[in-house]
Amino acid sequence: MIRGRKHHAGTALVLVLWLVAALSLVVLAGAHGVRQQTQRVAVDLDRLRAEAVLDAALQLGVQRLMADRGAASQFRMLRMQLGQNAVSVEILPSGGLVDVNVASEALLGALLQKVGGLAPGEAAILASRIRDFIDPDDTPGGVGGAEAPQYRAAGRQIMPRNAALDDLSELRAVLGMTPELYEIISPYLGINGQQRIDIGSAPPALIDALSGQPGLGARVHSSPPEMRTGALLSGAAAEFFTSARASGGAVKVRAFMKTDGERWWQREAWVDLSERPDSLTPWTTLSLEPTRRANKPEQEFNP
Repeated sequence: MIRGRKHHAGTALVLVLWLVAALSLVVLAGAHGVRQQTQRVAVDLDRLRAEAVLDAALQLGVQRLMADRGAASQFRMLRMQLGQNAVSVEILPSGGLVDVNVASEALLGALLQKVGGLAPGEAAILASRIRDFIDPDDTPGGVGGAEAPQYRAAGRQIMPRNAALDDLSELRAVLGMTPELYEIISPYLGINGQQRIDIGSAPPALIDALSGQPGLGARVHSSPPEMRTGALLSGAAAEFFTSARASGGAVKVRAFMKTDGERWWQREAWVDLSERPDSLTPWTTLSLEPTRRANKPEQEFNP
């Protein structure tokens, strides 16, 4: 009888221990969920605070361009102190970017290889497919080109556009383009109608990558305009650049800042500096991207 009571007591103890363990797991899972939600709320609040500062920096950056129209055709990095926030504003004239509508396959291949990190063969294939996506014919060109039959065979719903791009994000639909690769190369893309990149408008990081000479971009921008192409004329990248400035065109303005939460944020806008009577501001905002996290911008700030 005593032995039976001990057996039941032991069984009850085991059940209690299992119940305590189960309740502990429930509590831990709940605490983990609360912690994740708290972290998400903290990130959202951090983004909202950053967005207000970045919007102000974008407005100030464009105001400075309106005051000095000559600077609108040159790459510039502005430093601002807005309250307790240090903000960097990057001025990127469209002439200093790669226009995929008219760029040569050699330039597209160099961009995909040296900026995007693709192997030479992969870069050549994707450059051909970009050209096929845009050109008006239905015949695959270059190495590994792709037209509608290849897209259908790959199960794609979106076919080649067979016309110039108005929205650069359409490049995401090119066969072989990945979201990661597009995110890497998109900061260096623009629509300007130029086959070559204006050296005075190009971001230093793009000059460094295409030339294969780290630091060259900074040296180019610190030299007099008449001497800027000299450092590139003897190199393989000389065919990608020109000293002729593009007339007019849009300007990309990007603002970066680091918040107290140790997060980097960025916001960018495309603006047209041409005055229009129907505009609420002296310039026209063509597009405004959502505020998003920035990856290691300090490397871009110090080329």
